[in-house]
Amino acid sequence: MDSFIEETIIACLQGKSTREQEDNLRAWIDESEENRAAYERFCAEYYRLNYAGAWREINERQARRRIFTGKARPSRQPWYLSSAAAAVLLTVGIGWLAWPNGARELPALSTELVQGGARKATLILNDGTAVTLSPGSVVDVGYARAEDDSSSGLTYRSLEASSPARVEYNTLVVPRGGIYLMTFSDGTRAWLNAETSVRYPVVFEGRTREIFMDGEIFLEVAKDSERPFIVHTATTTTRVTGTSFNVMAYPGERVTEITLASGKVTVNAGDATLALLPGEQARVDNASLETTKHAVNRAYYTSWRAGLFDFDGMNLEELCTRLGRWYNVDFVFVSPPARSRTFTGAVKRDNNLQFMLDFIEKTSNVRFEIKGATIEVHDL
Repeated sequence: MDSFIEETIIACLQGKSTREQEDNLRAWIDESEENRAAYERFCAEYYRLNYAGAWREINERQARRRIFTGKARPSRQPWYLSSAAAAVLLTVGIGWLAWPNGARELPALSTELVQGGARKATLILNDGTAVTLSPGSVVDVGYARAEDDSSSGLTYRSLEASSPARVEYNTLVVPRGGIYLMTFSDGTRAWLNAETSVRYPVVFEGRTREIFMDGEIFLEVAKDSERPFIVHTATTTTRVTGTSFNVMAYPGERVTEITLASGKVTVNAGDATLALLPGEQARVDNASLETTKHAVNRAYYTSWRAGLFDFDGMNLEELCTRLGRWYNVDFVFVSPPARSRTFTGAVKRDNNLQFMLDFIEKTSNVRFEIKGATIEVHDL
């Protein structure tokens, strides 16, 4: 794609194009499938970089008329509104072919009322007692006390100066549709994503600090060069002394991913050992234990804890799995080809379910149908 075409596309996306530029762009797109594919990729990346911060303010019909009929006057909105509007309509799959009569509305159901994950968790004590946590909860756990603070989450504090006679373990469980922050007794902070559990000693004793998890956790490990912090999943062991990283290890999924944000970690899986630097990710096949290392954009794998979905070419099957956990809903793929449709974009996780379904439909060439408590995914 030459610079002239790039400048023309950007002008259209920003609402600053002339009638001649719009005509030239339409003609160029129609010349070949290669041009059309290049155009889609450019729009998708442009949209991802500018996010979709003003989604609710987009005038969709005006944007469609402007780009594809040339009948609308140049937009007077700020450039970032125009770029979001145009890119939403023109990205993967080229939306105007899919939506000739305007945006389809889903059947009226509770999707607008279904909100994203909220702060909730259950604490299971060493004796099996289950405690539903809420801000202000105080739980005595033998030789320590666990306090739930609205800002810092569950925090452990030792009540004894000497080492306990025995090690007691607690388990923190975050359900589907939940998220939670906790602080271990050594000061290490852990963000638990939806459908995640972690088992850990009430107070770390001995030469190591070890926890056992499944699901997804982002950790900021308190530095202690004398006692490494070790995270166990079903197939991996990750060892650090002080760093921040993300571990995604959901039961039943094909891979476990360890993504390093800062510091240095060592990952063991089967006979393999990998050392990671910031911006690198270890991927472990949970069946074969084949282990690979990749350079990645760490934001794609850690932004969830800051309240953002950030996707870059993610297939719809994986995306719907994540949304299912976050909104506590089930997706069913009626059209198998829809599984491989890709999605690129970023959006806040605090939007309701209806918003997310509309968002995906307009950018991924699929449609959703609500059937009771299930969301069906159809290819277009």
